Amino acid sequence: MKLMSRTPEYLQTAADRSMIQDLLARYAWEIDHGTPEGWAALFTEDGIFEAPALGLWVQGSAALVSFARDVHRTLPNVHHMMSNFVIDVSGERARGRCELNEFMARPEAIYPNLQGWYEDEYVFDAERWRITHRACSSLSPRR
Repeated sequence: MKLMSRTPEYLQTAADRSMIQDLLARYAWEIDHGTPEGWAALFTEDGIFEAPALGLWVQGSAALVSFARDVHRTLPNVHHMMSNFVIDVSGERARGRCELNEFMARPEAIYPNLQGWYEDEYVFDAERWRITHRACSSLSPRR
């Protein structure tokens, strides 16, 4: 069996992919349980969140905080589950895709709310990875 060489570039790419997955876990935690400010801080200052099927385009830190406040107010007990991460790193930039399943917890049951995927762009800003653009596509309408 031939062993694969683990060059410094290979290890850096693996570390970057791991940190981007951590960023996405924090994204789900902040929008579900955290603060609007914490969620918006995961984006760059001019970061974009969009859902084209809903006609939604949110850009910039202040607008992202406002959007997250609205989510907390109008969708209490929503839970985001992301899986099947595909992340391509190129230096200080990266692109990614992952599947999204969103659930709504109610006293009587847990309901599927949305199924779809995210397509993302990320940048490393000398401190950490951040989202520059996140587009949400949906396979099913909100209930």
